[in-house]
Amino acid sequence: MSQINRIFPRWAASWGTLARSNAQVRSQCRMCGIQQRVDASVQALRFGAAASPVDQLDGCTIVGCHGRVYFLAARSYGRTWLTLLSSEDLRETLAGAAQPANAVSLDLVRTKSPGVSDAG
Repeated sequence: MSQINRIFPRWAASWGTLARSNAQVRSQCRMCGIQQRVDASVQALRFGAAASPVDQLDGCTIVGCHGRVYFLAARSYGRTWLTLLSSEDLRETLAGAAQPANAVSLDLVRTKSPGVSDAG
């Protein structure tokens, strides 16, 4: 199979552009599946504003997990999340990765306010 060159939008090209565009960023661990919010401006300070989040892996911060996280970004709330992985090798590892997990999927938070009926 030939190598595919993936194109990412300008607003997701670097940690600095993600921070300036107020994009939503999250990480997801390949081992435990936990998704966490990521502050792009903090990442720009850590890695440099010009550093690309594409194909960047970082250590999982969940106690007891020794996995590696990759990053996802969305232009704003309610938009499609882009998996910021370009390398075929890294994308192939997602097939065996843990399913995404967050407070909603783990049923740790309510998705509706108490006392609000389904009818509105």
